[in-house]
Amino acid sequence: MAVLDAGLVEDFPNLDADALREVTETALENEQLNNFLNMAYYHTRVLEGKLGACGGRGQEELIVKFLAAHFLTTREQQPMSESSGEWSVRYRGHIRGAGLESSLYGQQAIVLDCSRTLANQVTGLQKATLESVTYYDIHKPPRKAVL
Repeated sequence: MAVLDAGLVEDFPNLDADALREVTETALENEQLNNFLNMAYYHTRVLEGKLGACGGRGQEELIVKFLAAHFLTTREQQPMSESSGEWSVRYRGHIRGAGLESSLYGQQAIVLDCSRTLANQVTGLQKATLESVTYYDIHKPPRKAVL
């Protein structure tokens, strides 16, 4: 994996730990933030060349930044409110959903991807269904024919 000292050098020279701090608060060190940027960069290789006229490299850089913030916030929960009596902590940024849909940053990355590649990855997930059958459904008496 690439070592990030000053951004993703060839592809996105402006994308570094400070750029990630622009979109989310964190106390992590630069090296740790660079790991999230690396993860986001390699996750977006499926977008390479697909954004074309709808944003190009600038759009891809934003997507990498928001994906890194998504990965960061799914690891490092940020408190929204705290209480003292019977302790209670509420966290921000987590939304019901799977994968990239589980954070505001992941959702923003999906919106910025005009090729719909990230959205298709999310909608390609298998959804579980549950159907309940009651005892009555199985053992109900047969209907009589009405003449």
